[in-house]
Amino acid sequence: MNVPSIVAPGGSHDKALVASAFGAEEVYLWVPFTSLRMRQNKVYNFDQLKHTVDALHQNGTKAFLTMNIFPRNMDIKVFENVVERIAGVNPDAIIFSDPGTFQIIRKYLPNTPLHLSTQTTTLNSAAVQFWYDLGVKRIVLARELHINEIAQIRKEVPDVELEAFVHGAMCMTYSGRCLLGDYLGGRPGNKGECNHSCRFKYKVYIEEERRPGQLMEVENNEGTEHILSSKDLCVIERLEEIMPHIHSMKIEGRSKSEFYVSAVVKAYKHVRDAIANGTPIDGNIKNLVNMIPHRSYWDGFLFHPLKEFPDGETTPLTKGGSEWNEQGVRDNTEIPPTPLYKRGSSTTHGTAGPLFNRNYFGTFTPNTISQAGKVYHKINPKEELRRGMKLQYIAPESMGELEILDIVNQQGKELEKADCNMQDIYVQTSLPLNWWESIYVEPNL
Repeated sequence: MNVPSIVAPGGSHDKALVASAFGAEEVYLWVPFTSLRMRQNKVYNFDQLKHTVDALHQNGTKAFLTMNIFPRNMDIKVFENVVERIAGVNPDAIIFSDPGTFQIIRKYLPNTPLHLSTQTTTLNSAAVQFWYDLGVKRIVLARELHINEIAQIRKEVPDVELEAFVHGAMCMTYSGRCLLGDYLGGRPGNKGECNHSCRFKYKVYIEEERRPGQLMEVENNEGTEHILSSKDLCVIERLEEIMPHIHSMKIEGRSKSEFYVSAVVKAYKHVRDAIANGTPIDGNIKNLVNMIPHRSYWDGFLFHPLKEFPDGETTPLTKGGSEWNEQGVRDNTEIPPTPLYKRGSSTTHGTAGPLFNRNYFGTFTPNTISQAGKVYHKINPKEELRRGMKLQYIAPESMGELEILDIVNQQGKELEKADCNMQDIYVQTSLPLNWWESIYVEPNL
């Protein structure tokens, strides 16, 4: 069976190593001034970028660098200067989007594989063949594609690597090409400064044609609504249907927490490997996708052509009608209803707005101190930690419950509690720890 690699987000040095530790074969990192997640990323400079790439390589993980902005004329020289600076970083691939940057990257990195970003909206076999003939090794397909279309592309262009998104936030605009943030806040999303304007809550007004200028507010219980905010993508329930057609499955989330990265990578790796090996799927591990904060889940356009949503995402996913056949073209055969996405125990609410599920307490780092024969691991608390607190933990090879036995600062002074406003906090737990374990509590379901 085809076993696609997991491509995970590395929004910081620590997140990149968390993704690697939990089993991602490939991690994508931003590059200063050229990435679509410039504002959220915390790999701050070229030295830290090189340090992170080297650390990933030591762990046997590939490092992909994202240079996928759509530059204006004023940006081209800056883009070229950045490409020249990363020539010695030794990435395993460059992810780009704008055709104008192709020759620039090739000039300074002639032997580095190139991956085409989803921003380029690659939707058909002809476009895939075009880029492959130019030397592009992998195509990150547009999220608007149906799984049967992907299967057809794989059949018609078998030598190119295909990558598809399987989990994470989605954009309301076509393949993420958005001007909303630029218009509302002067932050061009296509140049890496997206301010997530689509996630804001809006008041809506209507005007009757015979009463110009008399605006009437469309009211609801809260007064505002997330009218532009998409649900989050999650296809873990249908991974077996996707795996035969792609080389890599991509997880979105460079701006998310270490807990998000560890939980999602662990869940998808476990399900992928169980499918490939014919072994049982552990429901507790798969259910980690529901332990992280997220918007309502759905399984995307991979299984639901755009025509199924004439009235928006509230259209039932059980709708039948014409479907894609095995050749990747529409027919008018009536099909059985598509089952709704089943989440089981989930933090999901019936809204596309953000779910403020504050259940993440922190991730342990490799730094330790010893005192009175005890080993304390450094943690940057996200919530208040107290002695005697029992929390769930997630590790690359295990998960379960542990207890916070003791808390000290860097000088070894004992503390009753610690919170997110405190630095250099170390804790002793009831279980021996490895690097990059996260602690959390299950939400009230």
